Amino acid sequence: MIDCIELKQTMEDHDKAFVEVSFLLDMFVDTIEVFVGKSTPSLAVAAGRKMAKNMPIYLDEPNGALALSEMVRVFSEGFDVTGALQGKEATITIDHCPINAVCRERNLPLDGAACQMFHYYIAGIMAELTGSPARPTTVEAGDTCIFKLAFSGLKA
Repeated sequence: MIDCIELKQTMEDHDKAFVEVSFLLDMFVDTIEVFVGKSTPSLAVAAGRKMAKNMPIYLDEPNGALALSEMVRVFSEGFDVTGALQGKEATITIDHCPINAVCRERNLPLDGAACQMFHYYIAGIMAELTGSPARPTTVEAGDTCIFKLAFSGLKA
């Protein structure tokens, strides 16, 4: 019989892992800011575009509403996320945002670099799925995170 250690994890193990992942994410974001500087949003968008190509989503033709629906479907397996598209703007809401939890653990500012990088990452995913560049704008940062994506060339 195979001994599976992941089946024997305690809450203390999960707490330690969360602290470690929070530290690593903090260092990752800080390092990217130092080395990439003002191009950090472009890097996050590029990472999102690459991720979109690996997501279990296939669209015959770029479609904003369907792309948003599919992105929400995939992310809702780990996040409490909803999205709505009105014209050329999507509003995305994440309840109990895990990036917020990391920010609180590391005493990072809400809507700071980690949040912004995550929003640009999502913008990259949506840009790839819709075929239209998207720019994020934070509406609310906290236990519930709300941000908008403005698409520049989205076809109705």
